[in-house]
Amino acid sequence: MNGHRRHQSALVLTALAVALAGCSADAESESANGQQKPTVPLTSAPPSAPVSTTPEKPYLTTTPALELSDATTKPGTKLKFGEQAVIPFNSYYAKGLLGVSVTVDAVKAADADIDSLKLKDEDKKQLRGKTFFFVHKVLTNVDGANLAEAQAPSLWATTKSGGFPGTVFGIGSKTDVPGCTDNDFAPKDFSAKGARYETCDLMFGVATDPIVSLAYSKSPYEDKPTRNVTWRR
Repeated sequence: MNGHRRHQSALVLTALAVALAGCSADAESESANGQQKPTVPLTSAPPSAPVSTTPEKPYLTTTPALELSDATTKPGTKLKFGEQAVIPFNSYYAKGLLGVSVTVDAVKAADADIDSLKLKDEDKKQLRGKTFFFVHKVLTNVDGANLAEAQAPSLWATTKSGGFPGTVFGIGSKTDVPGCTDNDFAPKDFSAKGARYETCDLMFGVATDPIVSLAYSKSPYEDKPTRNVTWRR
């Protein structure tokens, strides 16, 4: 009986020894054959650089050369108030085509409106009894260029007598009165074809000598009747 148990124990020990020997042999064989799977260190991918969503401003410090084309209004063109001219134009971001139409309203300068303006007292005194001229501009993005934040084009006004009206400039503020809102810079979304906005220049004079023409003469146009764009009443 005891001999039989010793025989079973011997068999178990022998089998265990064979199994261990087999594992050791397999490991040595894999190592010798170069087949052991190498250990690859885990590395994290470098963070991607943030993508800027702010458009570049190539014309922030330089003025681009603007050119006339078949799509722009020819120098020397005479238009009526309310008709649109198309001029080459630029913002800080891009060059494009801007549609411009203008109209003028004459309104008696009310004391309450004069008092609301941030002007010196002596300047307000000059406006008493005068007529306000509201120079309305309708500006349209013709070709979809990014004309956001571009300053509205300046126009040269001439009165019936051949003289010039006065222009109201606020002290560090807009010159808004009822009926004339100064939106001198294009909105930030003024980059889609067909987008439009309105602004108004506040001028003054006398009712008997109204504004009868407005001219645009910035390059590539020139400050002469045969080379500018003129709107007439």
